[in-house]
Amino acid sequence: MRNVASKPSLVSVALGARDGNAVGHERIAVTHDYLDQYGGAERTVLAICQRFRSAPLYTSVYDRAVMRRLGFVEPAQRIVVSFIQRWPLRRRVPRYYLTWLYPLAFRSFDLRGYELILSSANFAAKDLTLSPGAVHVSYCYTPPRFLWGFDSDTACRAMPFHERPLATLAKATLRRLDYRAAQQVNLFVACSNAVARRIQQAYGRRSVVVYPPVDTDRFNRHPVRDEGFFLTVSRLNAYKRIDYVIDACNRARLPLVVVGTGPWETRLRSRAGPTVKVTGHLPDDQVERLMASCRAFVLPGEEDFGIAAVEAMAAGKPVVGLRRGGAVETVIDGGTGLLYDEPTVESFLDAVIRLSAARWDAGAIRARARNFDKVRFTERLDGAIAHAMHQGSSAVH
Repeated sequence: MRNVASKPSLVSVALGARDGNAVGHERIAVTHDYLDQYGGAERTVLAICQRFRSAPLYTSVYDRAVMRRLGFVEPAQRIVVSFIQRWPLRRRVPRYYLTWLYPLAFRSFDLRGYELILSSANFAAKDLTLSPGAVHVSYCYTPPRFLWGFDSDTACRAMPFHERPLATLAKATLRRLDYRAAQQVNLFVACSNAVARRIQQAYGRRSVVVYPPVDTDRFNRHPVRDEGFFLTVSRLNAYKRIDYVIDACNRARLPLVVVGTGPWETRLRSRAGPTVKVTGHLPDDQVERLMASCRAFVLPGEEDFGIAAVEAMAAGKPVVGLRRGGAVETVIDGGTGLLYDEPTVESFLDAVIRLSAARWDAGAIRARARNFDKVRFTERLDGAIAHAMHQGSSAVH
């Protein structure tokens, strides 16, 4: 087991070398599943990259054009991609056809010589081949939903019927690979208590909780007003459950703005009635204005954490959310928003009625959001890394 004294430079970074350059890039590396979509995980890995600016970032694929169009600010460090980047069918078939390639991609990276690895992982970014004695800290957004049954109902709805047998065959093998990779991690850092419970359930591993970074200062630039519409900003996937909120707003003729892109965008557009607008991707400044002027932000699915909901609170707006996942940890029911129990039209509309009868203090809502600011993220992540380095590579927590 290595101790703190044997790694003074690494631990000094973890304990507060604020420029993130005290350790050369040959000592620390960052991994992330893929960079061809933009959401909370990508905002988080950017914050990690800003913290360790000289550490290279390893990822399976990087679609620079797509990421720039979505507002991704490329980090300063070197980005290393895998062989999947050149796979001819990558853009032509759904990702789940190529799922089996991702563990191979990350194991193909030569990470020998790195002493600290920070994996930013939903899936394969933690499946790594490291030097003996290296310390691996994995920031986990969730164990893979499609492998561990955390969204079994929506996963089936998202996949064409004729493709489900293939997915079932692949699932057992991929689950074994995912479990094996998880046992090689020195310390798991969960993005919420809900995810910490999933890590325990899937991998039998304990974790420390470090909430993702929210740039709360971005949302103080516009005056708070109520223009009467509900807002959700999200990756448009099946498990986000925006479908029943659209149905509810269609039924009650409530104005709803849905911002985001993803596999379900076409389905949601076809579902939207005259009071529902699906905008696709919007620049950050337009999202900030929408958050400052909506009646409330809607969080209809079981989120791992829910960065966008905290951003809305930073803009002084209440959140109407499903009482599951990260919303339970971020939203104070009756104080910074309202939580409802079931992902149904009726449950959501009941919450809307309760929302209209309540009064909301924008200052108190903003104060709550500051508990999840990016400065706190950096401090808590540093503490987790220092703990892992102190325990050393022989310890698995």
